[in-house]
Amino acid sequence: MRENFIILFLLIHIAVSGQKAKNPFQRVSVPDSIALSLENAYNTKNVNAGKNVFNLINRKSFKFVNGVFSFQGQGAHFSRRIFIFNEKKIYIFQNDGTSNPKGILKEYLDAVNYLNLNNQQMVLYLEAISVYLKDELGNTYGDDIQR
Repeated sequence: MRENFIILFLLIHIAVSGQKAKNPFQRVSVPDSIALSLENAYNTKNVNAGKNVFNLINRKSFKFVNGVFSFQGQGAHFSRRIFIFNEKKIYIFQNDGTSNPKGILKEYLDAVNYLNLNNQQMVLYLEAISVYLKDELGNTYGDDIQR
């Protein structure tokens, strides 16, 4: 009886370990040139911002396509920022939603013009940015900690 239990346990273990686990924190893989641009956006070396990219229009999509994306340097003190990619052109927002949501909205108009977004894209992307701003409301990324 005990041998049957061990064999059953081993079979279940092999079956379960053979399945590929889904990563709930899977990120969008961006080209190296985009990753470098995101890295440079923080004006700090080695922040791995290009490794922490998420699709804001479809959070379940991990392909790098036209759209709005968030990125963040490695570490809790780096604010989450956004960029828009459209037809091989990128617009990285200088402001972040936590400290300057008004700046994000002003930059959005610049991005629309620079990237030549169509009406459908403008509405879809603005909706994604609206959700981003709502998510960032009240975040401080450690700025409120007194030393």
